[in-house]
Amino acid sequence: MSTTRENPRIYDFSNTNRTFNLDVNVYTCGSEACEPDHAYGPTVRSGYMIYFVLNGEGTYTVRDHQYQLGPKQGFVIEPNTLITFKASHEKPWTYLWVGFSGQSAAKYMAGTALSSAAPLFDFEFNSAILRAANQVIEGSNHRENRNLIMTGRLFEFLYRLATDYPNQHTATTMSHRELVEYALFYISQNYSEPISVASLAAVMHIDRTYLHRLFTKRVGRSPQAYIKRYRMDQAAQLLRETDFPIQVVARAVGYENQFSFSKAFSSLYGEAPTGYRARQHEG
Repeated sequence: MSTTRENPRIYDFSNTNRTFNLDVNVYTCGSEACEPDHAYGPTVRSGYMIYFVLNGEGTYTVRDHQYQLGPKQGFVIEPNTLITFKASHEKPWTYLWVGFSGQSAAKYMAGTALSSAAPLFDFEFNSAILRAANQVIEGSNHRENRNLIMTGRLFEFLYRLATDYPNQHTATTMSHRELVEYALFYISQNYSEPISVASLAAVMHIDRTYLHRLFTKRVGRSPQAYIKRYRMDQAAQLLRETDFPIQVVARAVGYENQFSFSKAFSSLYGEAPTGYRARQHEG
């Protein structure tokens, strides 16, 4: 009989984790020291699983291809794909695994070179990817804030997966959309800081002119115009929903000078911040 080390609470965690983390979540993780000829499948899994063979040997069958694996080799299982794997008789393997699912799971995997069509990869025992996998498994033993620690460690694992086994073609074809998405996200998280097009381009490690052209084409306005509009929309919300002084509102959206803020707000909303607030509070 095989020896499996998997936290018995992982499934309780998984159900809660899937509810909280629709983007991506851990749904299984653990390790197993297999008995000779121990087999799993034929079966399908609901999410992605990444296996790391630590010692021994075995076979993995997917898409009618059978692969022989040994230590420092791994394989990937894709959702709803028929698979079988089996430990050898002479040298049964020991492996560990991390399984994840969620709305963005396929997107994260698309950033790697791994799939059921190319399911194998090599790793080293001292590699960052193996340490990250072990950290996910270790996180399942935590009682306090397990959801937070496992989700954080899963993202580290996914980062290592994409870094160590990158899909160069996907990275190239998706780069324009992803660059704009990152710029929009960065603005939404840092609009209270003195963002400029130059500083945004520096954070993204791209040329300022290239960012301007790409952003304008995909968003319909320049980065500078978008930042200004975003700040003023946030300011308008603060004016409607709070009684903060105008100077506080100005600083909250990235303006140290109240006069400059009022001028920028008036140019977009057609009235001064004080007038806008008064009209919103009428009645």
